[in-house]
Amino acid sequence: MGLRNLYKVFRETRNAAREQATLAVTGDSPRAAEVASLLGAQRGVRGAEVILSVSEGGANISGKAVEGPGRIPLSSKDGNALLEDLAPRIVLALDEDYLVALAKGYPPLRRAVCEEIIRNNARQNAVIGALPIPGADMPVMTANQARMVLNIAAAYGEELSMDRARELLGVLAAGFGLRALSRQAVKLVPVGGWAASAVIAYSGTVAMGRSGILYFERGKQEVGAKEMARIRSRAIEEGKAFVSRLRRK
Repeated sequence: MGLRNLYKVFRETRNAAREQATLAVTGDSPRAAEVASLLGAQRGVRGAEVILSVSEGGANISGKAVEGPGRIPLSSKDGNALLEDLAPRIVLALDEDYLVALAKGYPPLRRAVCEEIIRNNARQNAVIGALPIPGADMPVMTANQARMVLNIAAAYGEELSMDRARELLGVLAAGFGLRALSRQAVKLVPVGGWAASAVIAYSGTVAMGRSGILYFERGKQEVGAKEMARIRSRAIEEGKAFVSRLRRK
């Protein structure tokens, strides 16, 4: 990526990383107290951009950071199992502009936020990769991937500077292995043409994003080669499924 494009992506991400968002959980039931404790949320609505009103049967989500207000069911699970069900539902209701801000302040939501960021970028890159303009897609896809990686870094509380952004992108790109993914994709994708390009674009973006999540979750340790190969294989399967749905539309 050229320095000018990198600076543009860095500036956009840095501005997003400076935003703040507050999560509140209301309700007098034991479930409300449990959910607030799991999320690390405040109990009063003052200053909150996301509000969960919890009762025994579920939660209503609202607030200025919520794009899709409505009812979220609460499973009978507790602890981490409840959190694994609840976090993606909260994230899906949010305005995209608030994803990084909420993840920064609430670590239990970080993985769900980053998965949503990855999916959004992967879908965009798959559509771009399917366009019949050889070579024209690479600058846009590369910029999307850089933006994704820097947003994941910001979601995990990484302080971003231009030098740090270049270092992060270099580390993750080096460990990611685009050539290895392309070789795997050629073997595993039973189609050619635009569909194969879309699968590679989608799966490449997913694999880079997932390796970024592990990099930050593990205290900035690089992902090993065997684990990276498993990440790529899973990403290719997800890419094939997405492109299959795209072809049916």
